[in-house]
Amino acid sequence: MKINNSLDVALWENIPCHCKKDDIEKSYPISECVHCKSQECWDSVPQKDFTIKEYDYDDEGNVTGNHDKVINEITLVRGKFEDVIGWNF
Repeated sequence: MKINNSLDVALWENIPCHCKKDDIEKSYPISECVHCKSQECWDSVPQKDFTIKEYDYDDEGNVTGNHDKVINEITLVRGKFEDVIGWNF
């Protein structure tokens, strides 16, 4: 998988975790923690190729069938802490 807009070290990785692991109310996701939220987003990024169904259309825009398409390249969309806020292919 090729990941465009990937960084060696993102800004959020240098922000320390502020969770109190022994107190659920002071831990992410109940309590805000930029580091843990950003880590969760990064963990959701696909690291391996995956397959989707892609529809085939005729000249009038009607669906005529579908086929498998292998996605082997994505581009990350980043937020203000260089955290992953989305990705597209």
